[in-house]
Amino acid sequence: MEEHKERYLEKLLKRRGESSVERYVKAMIGVEADARKFYDQSVSLGQDEFVEMLLLDGCFIVELIRKYNIPGERGEDDRVFEVPWILSSIITDTMLLENQLPFFVLREFAKISADQNEDFFAMALKFCQRIFPGSGNHRIPEKVCKHLLDMLYHTGHHPPASRAPNDIDWYFIRNAKELQEAGIKFKKREGSWRLFDVVFLENGTIEIPCLKIYDTTESLFRNLVAYEQCSQCKHLYVTDYITLMDCLISSQEDVQILRHSGIIENGLGDDGMVCSLFNNLGTNVILSHRRYFCYHKVFDGVTKHCNRKRNVWMAKLKHDYFNSPWALLSFLAAVALLLFTLVQTVFTVMSYFQKD
Repeated sequence: MEEHKERYLEKLLKRRGESSVERYVKAMIGVEADARKFYDQSVSLGQDEFVEMLLLDGCFIVELIRKYNIPGERGEDDRVFEVPWILSSIITDTMLLENQLPFFVLREFAKISADQNEDFFAMALKFCQRIFPGSGNHRIPEKVCKHLLDMLYHTGHHPPASRAPNDIDWYFIRNAKELQEAGIKFKKREGSWRLFDVVFLENGTIEIPCLKIYDTTESLFRNLVAYEQCSQCKHLYVTDYITLMDCLISSQEDVQILRHSGIIENGLGDDGMVCSLFNNLGTNVILSHRRYFCYHKVFDGVTKHCNRKRNVWMAKLKHDYFNSPWALLSFLAAVALLLFTLVQTVFTVMSYFQKD
């Protein structure tokens, strides 16, 4: 990584026609005091080392985002973009909670290094949206952005917050297979950019936006959850989403149900890996307070639906007799035989009374 950082700094100087980093060093010294406030006191780097870190990391991230948005700036010898696994690994590293650089440092570096008419904040927002498919397209105020992970977190365009009743029991719902057997249907939520926009409809359908799962998905979720757990937010949107998916998924068969419904696109190839992903993400994570759980309406609707015996009976009838053409034919044949027997019995009784 140090090699990539130094090369990006050299290319920046060449692009700007400069032979010295003095101008950039002065800019980083100017933000050093404020930047230190964002780090733990155990970070005991001296001024020179700290400024060097801000300079190299700031330059690399700003140039990475520029090149990501402007392909013409990459160059043919740029190994970061020429070798796919390098780019994927670096993007994952930029979203680690412990690797965050204050956004005002990036903004300051972009201001003195970018070309005219370049909107770095817009490019950074686009960068975050592209690396986490389905995260959303919500534009957040630049002033409230703390770092790239914070930007990624807020682009999720979270659903409107609402308070749950005191007596609601939201901690668990059944897995996808059991809910399906109880008559609940799963459907991909169309027309929504919000990953967390999950609803339960009166007809017994849970609509969930599509989640595309890749090798980097677990790392992104883990760092979003970790960041959320460190925050003072009442509504833990990502944690609540993990809670929901952990309830729905307890086996490969549950993943298969959600995959066939278009809710999950499995880029890992193995449904068992998706199952393990969600079952492990919630380990040692503090759940939301029941009053602020985002999906209390979904859980409440599912619970009420499953408590109605009629829904369970109808679901069992469909499962046992209408799950295949042959089962349906057998059921119709049985009904027809029953009707014929009934008619024959009626005619027999009628003929008996007519004789009398």
